[in-house]
Amino acid sequence: MFSQKNIPRLIVFTPICTIVISAVIILYTLISMQKNYLNEEVEKIEKEYLINQKKVLQNELDYIYEYIVYHKKVAADNIKKALNIQINSFYELLEKSDFNEKEYLNFIKQHSNENSDFVIYDMNSEEFYKDMDVFFYKDELSSIKNEIILKKEVFKIKFKSNLYYFRYFKKKNLIIAIKRDIYYDIDSLKETIARWSEYLRFGDDNYFIIYKNTNILLAHPYRKDFIGKDDTNLKDGKGDLFVQGFIKKAIKNPEGTFVEYYWNKPNKKEKIKKLTFVKLYKEWNWVLGAGVYFDDVQEVIEKKKKDLEKRIFDYIRTTVVISLLLILFVSYFAVEVSSKINSTIKKYQEKLKSKEEKLRNLNKDLNKKVQIAVKEAKEKDRAMLHQSRLARMGTLINMISHQWRQPLSQLSGIIMELETAIEFKKAKKKYILSSLSEATNTIEHMSLTIEDFKNFFKPEKEKEEFLVSSACKNSIALIRDTYINENIDLIFEINKDKKIKGYKREYSQVVLNLLINAKDQLLEKNIENKKVCLIIDEQDNKSIVTVKDNARGIELENIQMVFEPYFSTKKSQGTGLGLYMSKMIIEKNMQGSLSVENYEDGAIFKIEV
Repeated sequence: MFSQKNIPRLIVFTPICTIVISAVIILYTLISMQKNYLNEEVEKIEKEYLINQKKVLQNELDYIYEYIVYHKKVAADNIKKALNIQINSFYELLEKSDFNEKEYLNFIKQHSNENSDFVIYDMNSEEFYKDMDVFFYKDELSSIKNEIILKKEVFKIKFKSNLYYFRYFKKKNLIIAIKRDIYYDIDSLKETIARWSEYLRFGDDNYFIIYKNTNILLAHPYRKDFIGKDDTNLKDGKGDLFVQGFIKKAIKNPEGTFVEYYWNKPNKKEKIKKLTFVKLYKEWNWVLGAGVYFDDVQEVIEKKKKDLEKRIFDYIRTTVVISLLLILFVSYFAVEVSSKINSTIKKYQEKLKSKEEKLRNLNKDLNKKVQIAVKEAKEKDRAMLHQSRLARMGTLINMISHQWRQPLSQLSGIIMELETAIEFKKAKKKYILSSLSEATNTIEHMSLTIEDFKNFFKPEKEKEEFLVSSACKNSIALIRDTYINENIDLIFEINKDKKIKGYKREYSQVVLNLLINAKDQLLEKNIENKKVCLIIDEQDNKSIVTVKDNARGIELENIQMVFEPYFSTKKSQGTGLGLYMSKMIIEKNMQGSLSVENYEDGAIFKIEV
């Protein structure tokens, strides 16, 4: 089957068959996916449209609710104005002349009417002037007397329908009060709003209804004969007492709630599912309702569903046409390629014979070339090691400069103080000796710093057992001042320490290298709150040391190459050997592993030994 003669046929038919099979699988998958997509979109459309309809119902009912509140306020304001006019007329008389008790009572009789009572309280004599039939008591004044004096005028509503208006007349120390029964005013307003709501519409068949919380119908544009009647036992198309249901829900949820029941459209007999939003206007014990029929919702959804089906069908048809054109193109291309391959195979066979001869001659010299390559590789390794040492020396010098910065500043300060003392002839022997002693101590500290760095980078010959935390602390001691100078927060945690066997100084150098790399990345990317975490732990009897930074991580295309020689993410000063040599130390010298990965804020290097 796979003989040389059959290769041209395989070249022709293999891609054609592959394309046909792939097209069938893709089309089947596509149709299945589009079918699922259609169902999901239809469900989504239904949910979104229903949510929108609910918002419409809420908005429409809120309009009625706000209309009631507004007109109730307007009615109350008009009544207050009328009461104000009554009191103002008496005010004018009081300004002109004095009144005795009889004149007060005459005035009260003249200005009182069937809906309001006029009362005067003289705070000087504590006399209460009112008609004998007026149900207005002194106690009603005493509780708010101080408020009236302070504010000059006060309005109060008691028992929902009694409006009190109090005004303080300072000149004669009188409190003038009117009590107005606004029950009939409110009742008239209720009737007006109820009738007005019956003329409102939104949509073709949608309207408003109003019930009392006792199931009494107050407004319905299509059941006007039942206004004022009890609908407690009224049933919907499913036989449910729906009026009782949605009034109970409105009372339980005064901010409004949705109910479903079955009711006929205007001038139709069929009972259709209806969604209604009901809300309680507590002050009047009214339940307001506005609803939408589900068949209207389904009609809109079906229309959107057909539009969506048409778009999906057009998409599938276009995909089928493209697949067929692709099959024809691949077939033509395969035939052309087959003829080219036949001629190429013949030329290849001829070249193969000549290359086999050359290969025999090449094998004779292969051993020499291998030896040369091995020698070049060793020289390359030596060069890399030399570069690594140079880079390490640069790092060493940089850290020594950070460690010496403060001692040098101290020496400079001591010398300046001595110069100043000598210049002003205040340099006493005791002061000079003290300054020299302080300078000597500083120089000794600098000398010990050099000794610490020299010992840190000494090569090791034999393995030893050491605590991982001890090696890490040696690294931290060398770079701590650098981190402080660069405002980097170094967090060192020991969850579980462990003894390991290996080269302690080399292990410390690896940790130091990771800390230096983290510092360089934080500085290069200008991170504001720079932070590095060094954490020691144990897992599966292995020591785990992680170095985390918040330098936003390593780019994905570079993360697999960071341990390659001469590869560096640093823009200017990187040699590309630090991480390579670190990996060699951990994995070859100590049979461990060194790995890296990104996390949300930066990169994590992990040492396992």
